Amino acid sequence: MSLIAIRAVEQPINYGLLRAMIVDDFPGMRSALKMTLSNFGMSKVDLASSAAEAIFRIQNVPYDVILCDFNLGEGRDGQQLLEELRHRGLIQLKTVFVIVTAESVYEKVVATAELAPDDYMLKPFSAEVMRNRLETSLRRKQAFTPVYQHYEQHALDDAIAACDSLIRETPKYVVDALRFKGELLNTLGRFEEAEALYRQLIQMRPIPWARLGLAKSLHQQKKEMEAAETLRGVLDETPELVAAYDLLADVRLACKDDAGAQAALQAGVGISARTVRRQQRLGNLALDNGDLDTAQAAFATAIDKGRHSVFITPVDYGKLCHAQLELGNASAAMDTLKKGKLALQATPDGQLVGAIVQSLVHTHNGHDSEARSALETAARLRDDGARADGGLLLDLVGACLKHGRDEDADAIVGEVARNAHDSEALLAKAVKMYEESGRAEAGARVLSEATAEVRQQNDEGVMLAHKGNFEGAVERMMNACKLAPYNPRILMNGVWVLLKSIEENGMDEAQLEQARTLLAQAEQQSPGHGRIIGLRTQMNDIESRFGIRRRIV
Repeated sequence: MSLIAIRAVEQPINYGLLRAMIVDDFPGMRSALKMTLSNFGMSKVDLASSAAEAIFRIQNVPYDVILCDFNLGEGRDGQQLLEELRHRGLIQLKTVFVIVTAESVYEKVVATAELAPDDYMLKPFSAEVMRNRLETSLRRKQAFTPVYQHYEQHALDDAIAACDSLIRETPKYVVDALRFKGELLNTLGRFEEAEALYRQLIQMRPIPWARLGLAKSLHQQKKEMEAAETLRGVLDETPELVAAYDLLADVRLACKDDAGAQAALQAGVGISARTVRRQQRLGNLALDNGDLDTAQAAFATAIDKGRHSVFITPVDYGKLCHAQLELGNASAAMDTLKKGKLALQATPDGQLVGAIVQSLVHTHNGHDSEARSALETAARLRDDGARADGGLLLDLVGACLKHGRDEDADAIVGEVARNAHDSEALLAKAVKMYEESGRAEAGARVLSEATAEVRQQNDEGVMLAHKGNFEGAVERMMNACKLAPYNPRILMNGVWVLLKSIEENGMDEAQLEQARTLLAQAEQQSPGHGRIIGLRTQMNDIESRFGIRRRIV
């Protein structure tokens, strides 16, 4: 690949055409930054004193530049605002997001930079420094506009072609374009091409993120030993690259080394403890490994650091309470419920978590009347559609069995088994609970019936699709999706069968809409799953072929 090209002439930034927002809880700082931007020629500048106000404004007005202080007082901080904006798709890739902060503690800077703002500036800084930083980011965004447009329309092959154009025509952004292209290739499942690209990059310059990308492409090709070796090299040279610990955990899980995976996550948490999702993942893995102390610490930290984060859900409170109860600390579990009362009472799912934990605590303390009352509340909430994590639902099963609510226990186990028919850990836990309650035979029947029906419908649907019988395949897969509406693997299989049916038999708008709905549900249940982007790209190709312009979100 030739990286030599004619240098493009850069046009001056016309600040008068741009709109900015400044997010800072100090009025004086907001005014000072607005004046500085005004001196650059930017007249459209809005101000927000909190993350909540910023989100309200961003929902109504698109911004080219957002300058956000890290510490915003009460409520979300700048990192959490960035998390929520990206998670909810409220800002486009072309928006320049800069973290402005007087916080020079390295751990916090790492946590923020890990979430990829376009830049961060430590106060105090001069107007000249601010202008240079902004212009660097704005020029890069302008150069990448075609790439971003294709990416946000899910036209990933076109986005790769746009990266190739940048590589040929704009030497200044060659490395950035290669990086974006590598990520796109990995996203599309073109792992061998991604590996070749990263190896070429590493020969030019052994950049840590390129070696990380190489390790990811190797992992996706199931070359786990080579991926692990690459990651060890990265971490020896750049131990602060926390994303490498996450990938190392994935590699070790693929090698069935659960303890090693947990150790990798703990190392990452030791460098950047503020990242909520890493703490959540550590807590989940520690629970699976039976390390209750680590699970308790991880979920407690996640809730504490992420009190205002969009990623904290009632499930996190439930899992913390589960760990505390398993450690025999019922009072700590009740304290967790009290501290999270406002968050839990805000939704039916949160209320269900509260009812389940109360039933467990009262059962633990021998308060049978209160336990039965909490179980009645949990049953009512479940009947009304409230949901909880599979592990917490099995805790509820334990309480039901202890209080003679066998039918409720069987129904809950059936639901958990259908939605986690391939989860050995959950199914083994259910088997153990039935054995301890003296209902081993009944439990075996419940589990067998629940998992067999889902597995049969799913397997027959996939088999019929491969044989070209798409009418039968769609019927079986939609049955499977109805039986297991919270099983992302089943939902993704349903999307695939619907799209294959459309590809083979022509446009069916009802099937396309159904595929959209199932894909959205699957992504909500399993964000970041490797199959999501591939299915979305497949759907985008179908829409393009049939002239449908509706964008997938």
